[in-house]
Amino acid sequence: MTAWKLFDGDTAHVSTAEFHEHRERAPHVDQPHHRPRLEKAAEFVRLAAARLESPTVSDLGCGDGGLLSLLQKGPSVKAWGYDFQPSNAEGWRQRQVQAFALDVFGCDDDRDLVAFGDITVVTEVLEHLTDPAEALAWIAGNSRFLVASSPWIENADNHDECHAWAFDPPGYAELIQGAGFTILIHEPVGPFQLVLAEVQK
Repeated sequence: MTAWKLFDGDTAHVSTAEFHEHRERAPHVDQPHHRPRLEKAAEFVRLAAARLESPTVSDLGCGDGGLLSLLQKGPSVKAWGYDFQPSNAEGWRQRQVQAFALDVFGCDDDRDLVAFGDITVVTEVLEHLTDPAEALAWIAGNSRFLVASSPWIENADNHDECHAWAFDPPGYAELIQGAGFTILIHEPVGPFQLVLAEVQK
């Protein structure tokens, strides 16, 4: 089981608002490579929501709102998101989803403004963070369910240059379980691995 740290020093530059300030919007839900993992993430959200009364969903790192738009099409859940990349705001308006421009993983003042749902989503987020274990522990203290995805095919020698970490499936499971979650489902969707987990009781 392996997690590879892909950056030097204490802070991953790819995790910072500065790095993302001028990046182009990535409409993943409209891209054939990404659409299946977002559909699977939406399925996992609905599985968790079925166990709750009046379920709520917080999407941390919601991008241009693709997953939030999928959740609008299924059974009713109240969902909102957060992202710090300025170009993504255009997607929120076009998709008519509720999202807020906050650096929830990098700025303590912004972190204090986060409203957590019963279910928290971090799709294609953990591999970008300086400290994914700390982020998961924070989520575990505030939400009952987690839906997460990251690539499963990357390693120290073969990875996206924008990623701070790479995880094989056992390493990803260890990361999530170490934060206090019990994994309910962990499966691949193309090059991505998706997890539905619940806080240990």
